[in-house]
Amino acid sequence: MEALSSQLRDLILNTRVPLIIDQFPIGWECFRGSLHDWCERFDKEAAGPPAFELMSLTDCSTPQWERKRMRVNDMSMQQFLRDYGYLEDDQTHWAAYQYKRAHEVPASCLKGIDFSCFGFPEHQNDFTFWLGSEQANTPCHYDTFGVNIVVQVYGSKSWLLFPPETPLQSTRVPYEESSVYCLDNFYAPAQDKLPRLLEYSDQAYQCTLQPGDVLIVPRHWWHYVEATATSLSLNYWVPLKDDMDLALDEFLVKHIVESFVKGESEQTKQYLLNPNQLEDVSSTPSELFAQFQQAVQNAESEEHKRKLWETDYLTQSKFRELLARVLLTVRPLEVMPKEEYKLLLESNSKRLQAETRTAAASSPISSTLELLISSMCAPRTIAGMKREFFRRLRQGEA
Repeated sequence: MEALSSQLRDLILNTRVPLIIDQFPIGWECFRGSLHDWCERFDKEAAGPPAFELMSLTDCSTPQWERKRMRVNDMSMQQFLRDYGYLEDDQTHWAAYQYKRAHEVPASCLKGIDFSCFGFPEHQNDFTFWLGSEQANTPCHYDTFGVNIVVQVYGSKSWLLFPPETPLQSTRVPYEESSVYCLDNFYAPAQDKLPRLLEYSDQAYQCTLQPGDVLIVPRHWWHYVEATATSLSLNYWVPLKDDMDLALDEFLVKHIVESFVKGESEQTKQYLLNPNQLEDVSSTPSELFAQFQQAVQNAESEEHKRKLWETDYLTQSKFRELLARVLLTVRPLEVMPKEEYKLLLESNSKRLQAETRTAAASSPISSTLELLISSMCAPRTIAGMKREFFRRLRQGEA
């Protein structure tokens, strides 16, 4: 198995397109029973009820951002399966317990999980759980850091992916440190938006993961994810040496967004910041800079050092040779047929047409201000600021 795990590690760190590993023999102890068994153990051992999110199916004129979801703290895992295990015709919401770290899950529910089978023994339990009912989704985004290993444990989940160069409408509103979101609404695209979305048909990749499937998402690939049945998956972001170069980028973006938050109403804060960022606002710019310096020092110190991996060290010919000889079904994802992409968008668009016509919630900030924030935080803008900073830094050292 050691040779296989090192082969998989080389494929994961060198692929330029998403990879699917079909029916990977994981054998992790906590998943040997059914999803009901896993949920029952969770309820018995958890210190308190899990924090679920509920999202209205009809609130879909914009992406289903986390800020739009209702938090519930009185629903057990088994009640979730009873109430949301199957999406009935009269269902009004989807439910999810997602983006939950290992320390938030009872020990028996993560027993045996070990990403060393993929060549990464130094994972330090830094993996994340995603449980959701049918239609639970994550708006289109790309991850700021790492290569993503996704393991589908129960149920099924659809992934729609685009390469980094695809000109989707990026935004940092809502701001989340580890994600760059996209304004394009793939859950329920408006009819008048379909022609522009169809322009990306040559760059659209799609797969539906089944239990035992593993998806490798290369660095900075856009992805929209939706459960097609009640689903439990988990993922691990492989830390990369290239991630260190992005620490300054994220510091600059955080400073820009927080400058528009300080002194504003709670409504504005909740609009501009993802819920997991609301308690992480620095009191002053100097405090934020001190946090940035400390984070860099921690990453570089022996005490806090974690294994950071190189990428793209194999030539494409060496990569293809390795892919051909690995003793598993590992296949690069291919661009989906244009007609299938069109049908997917048109099918999802019907959700918006069926939406209950209610007054849309007004934004606490003007659309012009939101555009300004997104423009200031755009990757090309941040890259220009970094170039100027390092130019001045070199001048000062000369």
